Amino acid sequence: MDIRSEVLKRVKPNEDNIKNMNKVASELVQRVNKSAAKMGPNAHAMLVGSAARGTWIRSERDIDIFVLFPEVLSREELEQQGMAIARDVAGSTGKERFAEHPYVTMRFKEFDVDLVPCYDLKDTRKIKSAVDRTPHHQKYVEGRLTPQLAEEVLLLKQFAYGAGVYGAELKTQGFSGYLCELLILHYGSFEKLVYGASGWGLGKIIDIGKRYRDESESQVLFERQQLLVIDPVDPTRNVAAAVSLQNFTIFVRACQDYNKRASLNFFFPNKVIPLGPSELDRTLKTRNTRLFCLTFRSPDVVPDVLYPQLRKTEKTLTTRLAQLGFEVLRSDVWANSNAVIILELRVSKLPRVRTRVGPPLRMTVDRFILEHINSPDKLAGPFVDPVGRIVFELKRKQTSALDVLKDVLTERTAFGKNVAEAVGVGYEIIEGIKIKKLLRYPGFSEFISDYLTRCLPWYR
Repeated sequence: MDIRSEVLKRVKPNEDNIKNMNKVASELVQRVNKSAAKMGPNAHAMLVGSAARGTWIRSERDIDIFVLFPEVLSREELEQQGMAIARDVAGSTGKERFAEHPYVTMRFKEFDVDLVPCYDLKDTRKIKSAVDRTPHHQKYVEGRLTPQLAEEVLLLKQFAYGAGVYGAELKTQGFSGYLCELLILHYGSFEKLVYGASGWGLGKIIDIGKRYRDESESQVLFERQQLLVIDPVDPTRNVAAAVSLQNFTIFVRACQDYNKRASLNFFFPNKVIPLGPSELDRTLKTRNTRLFCLTFRSPDVVPDVLYPQLRKTEKTLTTRLAQLGFEVLRSDVWANSNAVIILELRVSKLPRVRTRVGPPLRMTVDRFILEHINSPDKLAGPFVDPVGRIVFELKRKQTSALDVLKDVLTERTAFGKNVAEAVGVGYEIIEGIKIKKLLRYPGFSEFISDYLTRCLPWYR
């Protein structure tokens, strides 16, 4: 089987797909330009992203229309006028969103559309917000991308989809479409990229535009980046900044395994089989861990705002549990209209006694002994254990993981702001097999099934 041909056969848009996409995009551009002319500002629409560059996969239904304004406008004027045009075009179907900047989303003829105001900058060194780069990305890529290279991008995007690492949104923390395009422009083909990426190590640097004289310059500017792809449009930006360490590692492993034994499984892995209530029971009993699900109503913010806050809250909870002696085996976050933070512990109850070990033999122990000798929490000590450490045994203040969680949720410090507010309104902690009640949430069954049977997709 010719894997390349089979993948392209499944994912490359056909003539009807392309004709429909172009027709809808053209209509949207005309609507924006008409609205801009009606309202008076000197603005115009630009189709950007994969829809504009012919690098969209058949299943994708996203259209990005940017509304470009003169850079003489203030930020406030741009937002006011840009949002007025976007609202006019979207009508009652539009929803206002805010990430770094306000924009409008809408559903239009089976497509998900973003209408985004930005500055029409001549010099990218004068960027006022992240979206101002996007029109320059468009010009850079479309001037270099041939139809053959566009096919290579499709292969890479589907490969990343299959590995579960496609998408730069903060929910996924993976490879953006623009990053995939730059990688193909740099390596020249999907096969060459996969071969090259098999040898990537942490801190890999790709400077496609040769914006730095040597790697040491970029290393100083971009510290502790697992993958550094210098934006040829703006050398102060790492296009791969969103890629998490976990997803970087998954991608490299996928490339290594593909080189050894290429197959369609890398592009189209078997789907996770949702566990039914009885299967969920058996799986949880087999694992014999202590599973807690914190659930609450999701705050009304975009996923790029919500997921970092969920992960920050997750980290706060796991850190506090670990500090008090509760080992967290694994944790994860999920959200739709409701949010869930999963915490899986080895044990949920600890004995009242805890051990406090002093400094090694070569160091003085006077301060350590004075700290604990008259403590009301002292149960035993000081004494020397069989391996020569001086030890106190102290009373543990909290022996229940559930009590720890409740205390942290009452304090709500070091939580994401919107998450803290949502938890303050109300939450529920569900334990063990009782999480079956969450299967009523659309999409949760797939999530918890994937969590409990976690496996690299191409091995399923």
